[in-house]
Amino acid sequence: MKTIDERFMLKLFELSMAQGDPFQAISIKRVTEEIHQKETAIKNVVKMLGQSNFIKKIGDTEVRLTQQGLQFVQNETSRRITKT
Repeated sequence: MKTIDERFMLKLFELSMAQGDPFQAISIKRVTEEIHQKETAIKNVVKMLGQSNFIKKIGDTEVRLTQQGLQFVQNETSRRITKT
């Protein structure tokens, strides 16, 4: 089972890639809704992921992956594929 942090980053990646760019800014609210979480819980997740340099906050409403965040997501995705 993935943590909320991991689920947030994986969904952010998925939504960004749907627009053709892994670094595309996506609405925090959209990611939150997609992973079925409450916005209040996600505020701390966004803060922690930003401090860890996995995501970058764009204004008050959007986030995007950083290079470090992209590497994490790619590692997680390749682990999933190897396990199956």
